[in-house]
Amino acid sequence: MNKKPKVYLAGPDIFLPNPIEHGEKLKKICTKYGLQGLYPLDNQFDLSDLKRGPDKAIKIYQADIELINASDCLVANLSPFRGVSADPGTCFELGYAVAQNKPVAIYSNDTREYKHKLKDLHLSEDDWSVEDMRLTDNLMLIAPTKNVVHHIFEAAIADLSKIILD
Repeated sequence: MNKKPKVYLAGPDIFLPNPIEHGEKLKKICTKYGLQGLYPLDNQFDLSDLKRGPDKAIKIYQADIELINASDCLVANLSPFRGVSADPGTCFELGYAVAQNKPVAIYSNDTREYKHKLKDLHLSEDDWSVEDMRLTDNLMLIAPTKNVVHHIFEAAIADLSKIILD
């Protein structure tokens, strides 16, 4: 019996009010497409002896890296997180997977062009230019998928499964 390819589920979803339930929902969608979802909270361990701070952060980082290393591919939720751009941790995880030549897919609940997201904030003018590639976020996040940004998780997983299973 062949094992299902593993996909790491990167994104700020762990900060939702119901992160475990949400992760299980995502993993069921992965199963539907012949993949095994690896959710960051799957690699939980007892952190009760560590106070919030650098030691706890390193343990969480190492656990997430282990899951990405164990994966065959990665799907990233690049929906704007507390601003106009993707969650920085998710960006790191995406780059880490790309550096390992793992196939990646991305999705976002806001597919407006990045420059329009910034314009909608009505920020004061400064001398910094705004990247204008007609993409939903920074080109270094979008280009690894040949500029394909899905609007929902399931579409990204369906696309990724075709890449991995074919």
